[in-house]
Amino acid sequence: MLKSFLLLAGLATIAVADLSPVLASKHSALDVTGNWQLDIEQKRRCRWQGRVRLDQNGAQLTGGGEAVAAKGQRFCPNLKGEVEGSVNGAQVKFGFATGRLGTGEFDGTLAPGGEVLSGTWSAGRAVGTWRAERVN
Repeated sequence: MLKSFLLLAGLATIAVADLSPVLASKHSALDVTGNWQLDIEQKRRCRWQGRVRLDQNGAQLTGGGEAVAAKGQRFCPNLKGEVEGSVNGAQVKFGFATGRLGTGEFDGTLAPGGEVLSGTWSAGRAVGTWRAERVN
């Protein structure tokens, strides 16, 4: 985007880049604070559904959540614990206590529109994908 300004003498035109969209994007952080419906999948093994509460303070994330294993998956532990992590632009990283699996490390991205988070997770040798939709 360029804006042109004509000098009063009419002798020259100066082109100046409009920086307002760039400056606005640098100063307006994405906010993931809220309740999220959570779906976690471990490759070829377990699937959990539940909720997570994320509280964002600048780049820091805290909160808590819980998820239960899908019916018929009796060897998959229920998940419940505190969340600690960070936000960097649309990138989200947090740890979530996952019972006997240890702490799950969740890496993801906030989709345009700010209503969906998704990515990958790991806890020891357990790996998979996750997706969360904002519910508030």
